[in-house]
Amino acid sequence: RGSALNQDGPSGGLTVPSGPSQEQVVRQALVNAGITPDAVSYIEAHGTGTALGDPIELGALDAVFSASHSAANPLYLGSVKTNVGHLEAAAGVAGIIKLVLALRHDCLPRHLHCGNPTSRFSWADKPLRILHEPQAWPRGEQPRIAGISSFGFSGTNAHIVIEEAPQPVR
Repeated sequence: RGSALNQDGPSGGLTVPSGPSQEQVVRQALVNAGITPDAVSYIEAHGTGTALGDPIELGALDAVFSASHSAANPLYLGSVKTNVGHLEAAAGVAGIIKLVLALRHDCLPRHLHCGNPTSRFSWADKPLRILHEPQAWPRGEQPRIAGISSFGFSGTNAHIVIEEAPQPVR
């Protein structure tokens, strides 16, 4: 439905991601998709599982989505890396494949190997939820929409917004 790319620019170092740049790329992808944050129900996060990168990514997602989500209507999070590891340049494509399969099967898969989410993010008062169990994701009156983030080691940030295909007319 929409996408955006940007670059971290000057940062704290090659291995230090930029939260403001990640937030900006997600916001731009939403604008390019012509939707508001409340339309998104799932994010396939970059989610490397690192002590530095994950809290920065969570902070960016919090800044974009928390005002339009709630405990009753959370933003679900997952990352394909828990299933297959970090695939470098192919990580974003693996996230797209996972998302398309989730749409096809009407179910968001659980996020593996995350017994203790990072303590460097305030989970209790935020509407962001890691999927510890599969979550039914049926079609509804509004189309299901999700985002996929992929961040390069060199500071390139990408975010794509995918909307489910229309129901075929029978």
